[in-house]
Amino acid sequence: MKKEDNTEQLILKAAEEEFLEKGFVLAKTTEIARRAGVTHAMLHYYYRTKENLFEQVFRQKVQLVAKSLDTAFDEQLPFAQQLETLIQVHFEFIQANPRLPFFILNEIYLDEKRRKICIPILLPVLRRVLANLTKALDAAAERGEIRQVNPSNLLMSIFSLNVMAGIGQPVMQAILGLDREEMVQFMAHRKEEIFETIWSRLRIVKS
Repeated sequence: MKKEDNTEQLILKAAEEEFLEKGFVLAKTTEIARRAGVTHAMLHYYYRTKENLFEQVFRQKVQLVAKSLDTAFDEQLPFAQQLETLIQVHFEFIQANPRLPFFILNEIYLDEKRRKICIPILLPVLRRVLANLTKALDAAAERGEIRQVNPSNLLMSIFSLNVMAGIGQPVMQAILGLDREEMVQFMAHRKEEIFETIWSRLRIVKS
């Protein structure tokens, strides 16, 4: 990796940590520079403004999950397997980034300027995922594998269940009194439960 590329990645990683911990308003570029081990002048050279840095961090995260979600829709696989992969990929992304959903919602709802940054980045990805899911659903329904359902509602259900599992994890761990390893096992079972919940809504029960 070139030195310039490595420096950029260090800055982006530091910025991600700062934004997720404090939100955009309270995040400081001087602190981001300190975390990244670079001068404030160097950070300014690469990104100019805090808004530019925020946009790049957000874009990188969205692109990361987008690439993963795209892999779920393999037409050569049975629909149940495509669905399971979609749920698994999104679930594991949320588990790896548990603070991200709150951060995104806060920035979109609380500030018009950041909403104008976030929405154009999110929309193409969400529309592509919805289009791929719609195509897979229609094909599976035509083959008689599943009942016909509204793709938008289904996608909302998947995302909602996965996000709630992520943000509710600390509370559930405290309620159940689980140690770290036990919680890992609990979340693995939760991922399976989400798939079963969604799949039970789709599958055709034969008499």
